[in-house]
Amino acid sequence: MTKEPSAKVSDRGYGNIYTPHAGSMIIQVQRESGLANRTIILTQRQVRLLRRGAYTAGTILGIVILSWFFLASQAARVPALTRRVQTLQHDVTRLDTLQAALTALESRFQQVQHMLGASTPQASESVSTPAAAAATPDTNSTSLPSQWPLAVAGTIVARDDTTSSTHGLDIEAPAGTLVRASGAGSVVEVSVDSSGSATVRIAHRDGYQTMYGDVHDVRVTQNSRVAAGAVIGALGSPSNSVPAHLHFEVHHNGTSVDPMSLMKQGPSNGDLQ
Repeated sequence: MTKEPSAKVSDRGYGNIYTPHAGSMIIQVQRESGLANRTIILTQRQVRLLRRGAYTAGTILGIVILSWFFLASQAARVPALTRRVQTLQHDVTRLDTLQAALTALESRFQQVQHMLGASTPQASESVSTPAAAAATPDTNSTSLPSQWPLAVAGTIVARDDTTSSTHGLDIEAPAGTLVRASGAGSVVEVSVDSSGSATVRIAHRDGYQTMYGDVHDVRVTQNSRVAAGAVIGALGSPSNSVPAHLHFEVHHNGTSVDPMSLMKQGPSNGDLQ
């Protein structure tokens, strides 16, 4: 079946599509001149394949378009995410700066606190007038070790288990904190290792001895006598791995005892800050 050419149609081909009841398809192409035509007959099976191909191509094209929109939306988020990351990096830098400033302020506060807490004892010890000499306790006597070995309370960072053979304390305090004799007695040992850290041992009455480890700026000598509370040294500057601290032990007739069982002065009694 053909159509008559129209007078207004240009010199291009046109086609007519017929779909018979049998499910087949006839495509007839005829030029306007009528000199040549071509008829294409598609079977029912070919029509089904053609439709399936069209559906498949349309589905693939839809998936490609949706994927493009998704990728385009994700790419549009990249500048905003980049700015967010830069903002977070700036905040982290500010936090690091504030942390360093806070650490410096804490260090200065500890130094000021130490100066305020130890300035009066240091000043009284440097006085050499007769009145001060009269107020100095008698160093010829001995007493039990019952005073806290530091000018401040400090912090007990380690304490040996009561089931062990040694009952010592590791007391952390700011560098420069004065180390004091826990009781009156005689200095029986002053030993300094290669790092400049000293160990001082003092003998007291009734077979008691106290040992002070990690002491710097030692101010007593072996065989000298000291009063209870006398300054025997100071805590050194902290190293990269170990903060300034004092290792303190008490021995009775050669056996280690718990120092806290003898302390009548110190942080446990609330008379030191």
